[in-house]
Amino acid sequence: MLIRCTSLILLASLAAVASDPTTVEGAYGRLSTDKSAYRPLDVVKVRVGGRAAGDRKCRVKVADPDQKVYFEKDVDLDANQGGVQFSASGKLGVHYVYLWWPDAKKYSRYVNFRLDAETGVESGDRDFDTIYPFTHERVQLGRRDYMTKRGRFVGYISADTNHFDGIWLRDWIYTLPAYKYWEREMQCGLDRFLEVQREDGQTPDGIERDGRTWRVGLESDVEYILTLGVWDTWKATGDDAWLRTAMPKLEKALNYIRSDAKHWDAKNRLIQRQHSCDTWDYDIDGATDHGASRHVIANCDQSGYALAFRGMSEMYRYLGDNAAAERWSKEAGEYRERAVKMLWDGTKFLHHVHLDPIEHGDFDETKQLTMGNTWAMTRGLADEKQSIRIIDEYRRRQKETGDKYPWWSLQPGYPDRLGYWKDKYRLEGAYANGGLMPWVGGELARASFFYGRESYGVELMRQYAEHLRRTGGAQVWYFPDGTPGYRTTNEVNYAGWGMAQWVDALVEGLAGIRDPQGKMRAVEISPRWAAAGVQEVRATARYGASDAYFSYKWDAEPASIEIEYSGSGEKAEFRVLLPAGFAPRAVMVNGTDVRFEREDVGSSVYIRFQPANGTRGTIRIGRA
Repeated sequence: MLIRCTSLILLASLAAVASDPTTVEGAYGRLSTDKSAYRPLDVVKVRVGGRAAGDRKCRVKVADPDQKVYFEKDVDLDANQGGVQFSASGKLGVHYVYLWWPDAKKYSRYVNFRLDAETGVESGDRDFDTIYPFTHERVQLGRRDYMTKRGRFVGYISADTNHFDGIWLRDWIYTLPAYKYWEREMQCGLDRFLEVQREDGQTPDGIERDGRTWRVGLESDVEYILTLGVWDTWKATGDDAWLRTAMPKLEKALNYIRSDAKHWDAKNRLIQRQHSCDTWDYDIDGATDHGASRHVIANCDQSGYALAFRGMSEMYRYLGDNAAAERWSKEAGEYRERAVKMLWDGTKFLHHVHLDPIEHGDFDETKQLTMGNTWAMTRGLADEKQSIRIIDEYRRRQKETGDKYPWWSLQPGYPDRLGYWKDKYRLEGAYANGGLMPWVGGELARASFFYGRESYGVELMRQYAEHLRRTGGAQVWYFPDGTPGYRTTNEVNYAGWGMAQWVDALVEGLAGIRDPQGKMRAVEISPRWAAAGVQEVRATARYGASDAYFSYKWDAEPASIEIEYSGSGEKAEFRVLLPAGFAPRAVMVNGTDVRFEREDVGSSVYIRFQPANGTRGTIRIGRA
């Protein structure tokens, strides 16, 4: 009884305080939000309580961390209570909600909430929704963080190498399309590689935990991988000072590879390498040239350097060195032309062209469909028409062979009758000689989304999602029937170079969030959910090393498509895949008509438009 009386007295006291005009709430009103933290595009519900004297109207303003107001609305109060709701958007961090009374010269109350974002897709379809979180969880098992004599090193391992505690630059940087969405320590590992660069510009293949380095003699791709690693790391971190210090090192690296006799073909003015299985690091048994002879021009290297040169141009342009930007842009364009002229055969890019005599008996090497063809599409060596032909060739060969997936390293591999290799893992249909590699499938899926074969991209992604559920992960390679392959006893099923390419296909391909300029300043948004038959989606891409992000909600109805978006940048160009038979009548952004253009890619139809506000908005595409 005593407890009940005490409680009643306390409630009465609180009621008296709330109605007392001398208290804070009585004199200035009450303001609250339903939560303290939100994701972009979450609905924030604001409750307002009037002052003790009674109020009929107020105004609510919402500002981002830079105090830029992005929402304000008059709110009617009923019985001295009211509310309003809005979508949280814009810059990540602490946002402000302000309460203003009529004719007041200053706000009366304020509260804060925090806006934060994580990469992910929510579509209600497990094939798509689980790929990123599964990758996020598994690939981190291959993360290495240790101190060297030169400083801290954070990187990601190769999933089958004897260097299980060292870092191959190649495998690590090819994991970047995934880890850029969660990793905060992206630069220190690249610093370690840049620090041990030779005076002539040569860069090592890898660094052991104890600081020792190694370089495979026949490899010619290391310098472009270094360049792409710096470029993509800078895009995610936005660290301009770090980029400026790296650029002279990249110049040295690319000058080395274009002048060293092992790696540069002066006659054709293209990068050469010792004969190998596409981008892999070994010749046939008994060849001990270490890159000094048995040279070929391989498509894998050409796509990488053409893209690296373009990256140099983009980085210099951002830094304000237009002369250097133009120099590298010219080099990229001319290099691509020379490579295409030498390697394109009308259906695909040749595996390689021999510069030195190398006999393959009765085997016709020109028939091989090589893994580098997928890079040719995603790196821009292939144009749209060439890419469509390559994709269709992959589809044709899978139907013809009946292999589990079209993820071939080589198709066909070098036949065993040639006697090239004794190791079982190098025989035809294994490892880099015809084995199936998940990264190839991921690049093929992404290219399919880019070049008008979106439904095939969806098909490939569903196959991969089923593979993850059935096997629990992704190894470096598989036999053509899908049986896991083993090269070393260090084989693990969380291959970063393999799983990352499927994240790329999901985020850039299906969800269509691309960041060509870096830090999500000016994004290209190409939602392709129409190809998957998905009606409602929430998609977000956010870099782990910065607050840069873009997020949207997609809602497709028979008569319209609505997209609500929010980002940290200032520009967003939309390029939306339309469902079959959907003829657009108008595009409205925040209730205002905007001009749009139709774009045909293969048999697919897109509409392209650019809202005036790239940070936030609501789009409605109406059907005719």
